[in-house]
Amino acid sequence: MFYYLGIDIAGYKNTWAVVLSLEKKEIYLKTILSLKNPLKPNSVSLKDIVNFCQNNKVLAVAIDAPLSFSIESEKGIRNSDKVLRDLLPSEAKTWVVSYNALMAIPIRAYLLAQTIAPYCGTIIETHPRASFYFSLPNNKKTLAFIYKKVNLNKEKKFLINWLESKFDLCLSFDFKVTEGILDAILCGVTGYFYHRYPEKLLFLPEKSNLKGFGPFVVIYF
Repeated sequence: MFYYLGIDIAGYKNTWAVVLSLEKKEIYLKTILSLKNPLKPNSVSLKDIVNFCQNNKVLAVAIDAPLSFSIESEKGIRNSDKVLRDLLPSEAKTWVVSYNALMAIPIRAYLLAQTIAPYCGTIIETHPRASFYFSLPNNKKTLAFIYKKVNLNKEKKFLINWLESKFDLCLSFDFKVTEGILDAILCGVTGYFYHRYPEKLLFLPEKSNLKGFGPFVVIYF
């Protein structure tokens, strides 16, 4: 069985990872890593993620954190960040910040990417909040602005139906929808699309001489 891994990375007590599997031409959300107890999702350690990649066939890993850097970008704002900011509405431009301001998150993400690189296929950077905004229907785009502050279970029915219909995602079990889990799912879908439907992704251009992993892509359809 082949897997796609989505990671919403933050501090050591606030990192979330979900696993999608391709089965008979359909993509399924699995009860692995953060969803071992679906109604009480748990954060995971970087070691948990590494162990999974070492012991399974992982085709793609999509991470919500900067994975590429350049000495030309002294302020920590890459060309790809500027392009993404310009695509977002004015009130959402703060979603894309300098990687300098993120402090430990880029370091954790980069160390994870380096560690799992020998064990998995594609490693890409993504921005699930931007993907969420671009993918939502117009009458629900306000969710992208508030979902990190409100109880998502109030919108659970909509979100489950939306994930299934928008991304052809098979959700065969009940689970608690939180911002970390939603972000991780969108990361996982991004990794899946990278291999199967790249036309559904926006590849953010970069002019600098970068070091690290990538590319930086978001869902855009």
